[in-house]
Amino acid sequence: MAAPIGITRHNGTPPSPLPIVVAGGGCVGLLLAHLLTQSSVPNRVIASIALFHQNIPTNPSLPKVIEPEHPDPASTRAMVHQPLMFPLFARIGLMPELSRHGSFSSGLCFRTSAKNGSKFIAGKQFREGDKSQLLLPQGKFKEILMWKMEEVGHSEVRLGSRVVGFEEKSGSIEVRIHHEGGKEETIEAEYLIGADGAKSTIRKTLGLTFDGETLPNQLVATDIIYDFHAHGFFDANFIVDPDNYGLIGRIDDKGLWRVSYGVPNEFSEEEVRRDAEDKLRKMLPDGGKSGFEVKRIAPYKAQQLCVEKFWTGRVGLCGDAAHLTNPYAGLGLASGIADASSLAEVLIRVLSHQSSNPHKLLSSWSDARRQKFYTVIDKPSRMAYARVKNKVDTEDEIVALLARDPMVGALKKGMPAIPPPIETRGEELVGW
Repeated sequence: MAAPIGITRHNGTPPSPLPIVVAGGGCVGLLLAHLLTQSSVPNRVIASIALFHQNIPTNPSLPKVIEPEHPDPASTRAMVHQPLMFPLFARIGLMPELSRHGSFSSGLCFRTSAKNGSKFIAGKQFREGDKSQLLLPQGKFKEILMWKMEEVGHSEVRLGSRVVGFEEKSGSIEVRIHHEGGKEETIEAEYLIGADGAKSTIRKTLGLTFDGETLPNQLVATDIIYDFHAHGFFDANFIVDPDNYGLIGRIDDKGLWRVSYGVPNEFSEEEVRRDAEDKLRKMLPDGGKSGFEVKRIAPYKAQQLCVEKFWTGRVGLCGDAAHLTNPYAGLGLASGIADASSLAEVLIRVLSHQSSNPHKLLSSWSDARRQKFYTVIDKPSRMAYARVKNKVDTEDEIVALLARDPMVGALKKGMPAIPPPIETRGEELVGW
């Protein structure tokens, strides 16, 4: 095997390890790399050789993000950014670009299912200038991050490559990378970050397991063309019903909407696809009589899971590699972004030799993010999932929901609940 790649020195001494390898070039991995490239950390992170259709020369001293899939700018899997993340986006200069390519939600509401007339329960319309959700599909978000990283010029993104293993050494970690075409390479770094999603190779290699549970029903995310505005729907609509519950939300300004609903866990993907049209007709306000076009069907497990620790040795986990939550509180992507922002802050502190105790700081970050998941992400997400499964067939049942559910009740009074902080402040951690 060839000697591991590191930062080449020109005085005859052996190469030193690269600072960081990020495994996974999704929203969280790219944001982490972008934050690190904006710092003064020597040689930044470690990245790759292609920015979309533009080739750049491989440079071993640059940040490297290893991503097995080529980006799809049209991907809509995650589509909403919560206002609580806007201060971060503003601090790192992303907000103007995100706003230009996305749009802001004009309103959010809860309503009954179509069988009960899609009746309005509670909601809020947003005025221009209000802090509402930013609607920006994840494909475009990733594309913007790639553009920004290219502008800075301190990173590379290696597409079509994946981390297949790693081994800790004294003072470094050797990361094995498999490239398209079968070639393999070993890179030596100080730290490896697993941002490689729910099926994380990094997490599995560490032998770490998830705590938590898979919820009783799987969810199906469909993207359809349908004029919900013509039926009085807001940009975001939570449908409350024991059977036909879900979320209906605008994705873009071209008529594309997300309709999310639940099906039994035992349904196969074939059954989900076969029954999708019938299920959608039960979700649409006119039963679909005015016509609709299905663009995408994506079933997935509704899970509340968190890894036992976010950091071990020289390896960290963030985003879906570290935790999973159902989407009905809108905190999945937001929590991953909060992981990345705080981890970047901590890594910069460590790599610039400013930390009073790097080991304790990284361990403290791990504990803090795990605590944030259980106090700020998990509980509200479970409540949001349970909320849409309420029975509201009668006016009395609607009144009862408004009385017992603080979020829906507050929304009815025009006072939407303010979520607690989702980010972790580095200076509050042990070892800072």
